Amino acid sequence: MYELTYCSSATSSLGAEDISGILEKARDFNSKNNITGCLLYHNHEFIQILEGEKETVLNLFTKIGQDHRHTNIVLLAEGNKKDRVFYNWSMAYHELSKDDAQGIGEGVFVDNFITFSSLAEKSTFPALLFWNTAQRMLKK
Repeated sequence: MYELTYCSSATSSLGAEDISGILEKARDFNSKNNITGCLLYHNHEFIQILEGEKETVLNLFTKIGQDHRHTNIVLLAEGNKKDRVFYNWSMAYHELSKDDAQGIGEGVFVDNFITFSSLAEKSTFPALLFWNTAQRMLKK
């Protein structure tokens, strides 16, 4: 199993309809190619984790890098791992808001999710906590 995490900035013209289109296309492609993951959006910033076969994930990331709807794409982490975090989702999605901040931990998560993820390698406990928190928020 291989995973890749990146962040990017949405273009100023990106709207809800664009995000719906991205998700529809991603879910279709990912289902057909055994890729799972999660896309988070907050304050015109994206962070995404992709899980699957290495070559497929890397090829997808190349295509993502050519998408004009976002800029400043930064690869945060990549590598092999034992298990998927988002095994039930071809592409989970959540637009983070202040309403997500039910406790101090989730409030910090929402306010600092891009910074936090850029400081943590995926094999560390904080990074696992980050993605498990995202998964818990998706289940609400």
